[in-house]
Amino acid sequence: MENLMQLIVLNEDALVYYLIDFIILMGFMATLRFLAASLAGVNLKDLLAQQDNFAAGIALAGAIIAMAILMMGVVAGEVGATYVEEVTLMGGYGVLAIAFLGITRKLFDKVGLHEISIHDEIMAGNVSAGVVDAFNLIATAIIVRGAMSWVDGATFLGLAVVVGIFLLAQVILMLATLYRQAVFNRRHAEKGKSLQGEIKAGNIALALRFSGYRLGLALAMTAASGLVVYDEFALEWSIMAWAVIALLIFLLQTLLSIVLRFILLPKVNVAEEVGEQKNVAIGAIEAAIYVGMGLVFVGLFN
Repeated sequence: MENLMQLIVLNEDALVYYLIDFIILMGFMATLRFLAASLAGVNLKDLLAQQDNFAAGIALAGAIIAMAILMMGVVAGEVGATYVEEVTLMGGYGVLAIAFLGITRKLFDKVGLHEISIHDEIMAGNVSAGVVDAFNLIATAIIVRGAMSWVDGATFLGLAVVVGIFLLAQVILMLATLYRQAVFNRRHAEKGKSLQGEIKAGNIALALRFSGYRLGLALAMTAASGLVVYDEFALEWSIMAWAVIALLIFLLQTLLSIVLRFILLPKVNVAEEVGEQKNVAIGAIEAAIYVGMGLVFVGLFN
């Protein structure tokens, strides 16, 4: 028994820090209920249980997962020098996490998919809108969590760096959104279809493929944290290097995913199956290809 206890690295001080982190984490997770109800403008019980709004349920599920990923990044860092510093840092990161979710949702709705209102579509029960909203939040959370792991130490400077990485990530995700829209719109120009119009029309296959692409890209981008050294004495260069590597990974992940798609789905007209026939199976497989390629980057470089 004595030998067994020597292998356990917990001590009394560590338990106090864990308790602080757990209480704060649960508090921020609980705020999602009130935030969701406030954004929806109705009681969540009525929306989910009475109206059976699947889209709202999917969107809220995505927000819960995203918040958990973000808070996982917070608690995985080094502890503060004192209990007060730990509470302050945890609280600061928690507030930032909620702000990140709100900002990325606004940017996605007002800039990325500006021709439709994702919020209104979700409230109307559009499952496709719920899917793209949920995956957007999760993709952002994955990138920010990677930035939290990259930042060395639990410091307020690190908190500022995470904000910077979040902003860079939003730019890259926006580029990915514009790219996918341009490809889809070009392929379906003869029939007057657009990516945003199809999401509004409830094309779940397209929503899965589009969301899977952005999620796979987010996973791949976290590899930048494993390829770039975080140096607080050369912070500008570290962040610049992170941005350059993230952009290169964006291009490489896209190209490799296309190659893998041709290998796994030979002689399948993906554009026709997803854009015209709304084939959910093909959309899900292509999404899995993007996510799988992103996981390969994570395994190789993180």
